[in-house]
Order: sequence, then structure tokens, then C-alpha cells
Amino acid sequence: MSNRTIVVVICLFSGLILFLPGLAFSEDTETSPFPGVRYIHRKVAKPRTLDMHIVFIDLNRPGVRFKTTKSNGKSGSETDLERTSQFVKRCKAQIGINGGFFSRKSKERRLGVCNLTSLAISDGEVVSPWGHNQTDAVNIGADNSVAFLKQSDDDATGYMTEPKLKLYNAIAGNVRLIRDGKILAKGGDPTYPQTAIGHTADHRLVLFVSDGRQPKFSAGMTYEELANILNGLGVVDAIAFDGGGSATMVMAGSDGEPKVLNRPSDGSERHVGNNLAVIINR
Repeated sequence: MSNRTIVVVICLFSGLILFLPGLAFSEDTETSPFPGVRYIHRKVAKPRTLDMHIVFIDLNRPGVRFKTTKSNGKSGSETDLERTSQFVKRCKAQIGINGGFFSRKSKERRLGVCNLTSLAISDGEVVSPWGHNQTDAVNIGADNSVAFLKQSDDDATGYMTEPKLKLYNAIAGNVRLIRDGKILAKGGDPTYPQTAIGHTADHRLVLFVSDGRQPKFSAGMTYEELANILNGLGVVDAIAFDGGGSATMVMAGSDGEPKVLNRPSDGSERHVGNNLAVIINR
């Protein structure tokens, strides 16, 4: 990692707000661990404790590539269960987060496999079709273009999208948080550990993970709070990925070994069915 570290400490009584009323933050620690990458570790004290990890990836910079979980080619399942850190190491990547939702049947867990619950495409190859309850996704093209998609109303194949485009690395989420700069998520949902992906107007990909279910460390956040925070960071389009105990962000350390940045609410890193890795060529 880079030696450049910026720590911003803001008094809780200064009146500054964490991009939505009521959430005043106490500390940001910022580093530039890889070329074109900005990492912020944000801690919030009020009205509840929150611990967040935010990564900005400059997609205008050459040498940035992405990998998503491929099909396992096995009958009766779609992907192998794998920890995000294992996926990042296997891809020889520097950064990773967990991706879309997956089934958690006990028999599948014993076999180390699963089925995904909605759209997944890896390097242009089909992994999983759209699911009925998850009709929003993000696609990262081979040229690092970013598009946020919906399932086509007349989808006859299980893979049709609006807008129509060639899918390359696509992952579905369960909540469209922001569209064209407008916050869509509204209140009423419980607080959770969260994983999300967003895109800024200046073509940066934003990866976000916040911990939850740990009141003294990080109590969790709602989708509306998540959307407001991302919007305050300049995100104009975003969806939520699988949160809860699956929420994981990984980054390679100075020794090249991937390390989990957050504290998963299960107490340890979960084996998940879908991951996203970022490869930074120096």
C-alpha cells in the first residue's frame, strides 16, 4: 500500500453532517493503496456507531480489469461457494467485494456449491438468469464501461436487459439505490451490514461495505442511509448487493496477500456464491 495516509478528524459538535441529517461522522482515514485507487475508512458515532469502507477506482486509468465468479459447470448448481479473499487471491487481484445473492441450502453448503438468485455474467459467459424478485443489475464491459440495467419487460430468454447491450461482467442486486443522481431508496427497512456498487459522473467505480449487527462497533444502516451516503460521495447510479453476513471487502496488503478490511457479522468471512475482483496493473 501507499504510504500516503490522510486522517481527517471532525468534532461531532461541529455541525457537519454525513450527507444526511443526523449522521455526523467523527473520522475519515484516506489512503491511495494502488494507482488510480482511493480508499476511505469512515467511522460514524451518531446516532449509532457505523464502520464503513469505501473504494474509488478510476476507470479512465489504463490497466484496470475486473473479474466475477464464473460458472462451475456442475449439474444442479451454478457456482462454487468461495470466500471473497480466496477469490481475490485466485484472480491475482488487489481488491474485492462480495456480489449477488445466492441460495444457502444446507445440502449445497455441504457440497460447497450454490445457485444464484438472479443475473450473473462472467467474461461474457452466462452464469445465472434473471430472478423474479431481483430485476436490477450492473454490467462492467470489457472496455470498463459501466451500465446499470433492468430486466426487460419482454424478456423471453432470462437474459434480456433494458437498455439492451452485450453483457460482459454483470451482477444483479436487490435494491436500486440511485438512478441518474436521484435517490430511489426510501425508509422503512431495518439496519443491516451493507454491500453496494456505484458509479460517478467522472467515471469512477465506487465499492462500498459497511458492517452491522455489532452495536458497540457498527450497528448497520438502512438502504436509504446507504443511498444518501453514496450520493454525497458523488455517486449518480448505484445498487445494493448481498449484505448481512455476506458483506465483505478485501484488499491486498503490502505483502500481496488479500486481507478482509471489515468485520463480517458472522464473526468470520462467509463463503459466498458471487464475487467481484479488481485487478490493478501497475
